[in-house]
Amino acid sequence: MTRAFVKTHIRGFDEDVLRGGIPQGHVVLIRGASGTMKSSLAYYVLYHNALEGTPGLYVTLEQSAGGLLEHIASLGLKATSVSDALPILDLSRGREYLEEMIAKVGALSPETATPGEALLAVLKGKILELRKKRDFRLLAIDSWDALELILEFADRRAETFGWFEWLRDLGVTSFLISEEPALEAPPTALEEEFLADGIIHLRLEPISETAFQRRVQCAKMRSVNQNSDDHTLLFENGRFEVARAIG
Repeated sequence: MTRAFVKTHIRGFDEDVLRGGIPQGHVVLIRGASGTMKSSLAYYVLYHNALEGTPGLYVTLEQSAGGLLEHIASLGLKATSVSDALPILDLSRGREYLEEMIAKVGALSPETATPGEALLAVLKGKILELRKKRDFRLLAIDSWDALELILEFADRRAETFGWFEWLRDLGVTSFLISEEPALEAPPTALEEEFLADGIIHLRLEPISETAFQRRVQCAKMRSVNQNSDDHTLLFENGRFEVARAIG
């Protein structure tokens, strides 16, 4: 049986790096420092798939939907052309928004004995509701770091594992946007890298004392014989593309 792939629509990336695309159903970590265009890249992938008829859902926990739409417009992408196929779930108010939702549905149940568990249940419920209503096939969560902060994981390893399994059971291809962990971060901070089916690293590479070049590397992609070399990531005229990195 031939496995279906999700195209990133990044010129040169699907063909030369991924050898076809991202296998459907994968959970992919998009990781990099601030300013490496992680959010832009994730939205870009969902946007171009939505244009081709594959619905998605973009969950924003850091910036408001309005701020995200302004940023999208600055990239030359027309969000209004995919408003039905790519809605934005705005959770930028964080715990406040989720706690309001808890208040609407009632007190904590025996299955959600702690506030953190209740918040997680409400978040999952909202995503499942949209999955049933919109039948989205692609999901982006911006960001994994903000999600962790809101949910206040008590047992990071177990709860991270549970979250990744839940995403796979959802039956969609997921993208988790994440900041690059600090060098002195504990091993548990890399738990999501072991659990992810794919890892796309973005970084700014200094090429002189004052100039930087954006680089992308697909460090991992299960079921794909990917090219793990560094590539230069370019964004021009509303399109991402990759080129061979020259040191």
